[in-house]
Amino acid sequence: MAAQPIGRFYELMKEVEIPEPYVLTSKIKIPPPTRAQMKAVRAATTDDEVERAILGEHADEIFALYDGRPNAEYEAFAKEINKHFFGPGVDDVEGGSDGSSG
Repeated sequence: MAAQPIGRFYELMKEVEIPEPYVLTSKIKIPPPTRAQMKAVRAATTDDEVERAILGEHADEIFALYDGRPNAEYEAFAKEINKHFFGPGVDDVEGGSDGSSG
């Protein structure tokens, strides 16, 4: 029998509620952002870099999906994915960049 992992690291993995992947289409499923992705978000200097960090490997595919669509649809997607991964009110931060992505 293998030894059970012990320590707070393993306990936290069981305690933290991780959101399900965000399913945009049958082919595009966006997993919750990793710590590395969030570090990239904090280091980003443009909206495009932030979006790419969050969307990960699906960024170009998602951009192509929305490029021919009204921008309001992409903005609704962006708000919804933020809420999905970071909780309600995430876009309500004072001084935030609401409406500046694209």
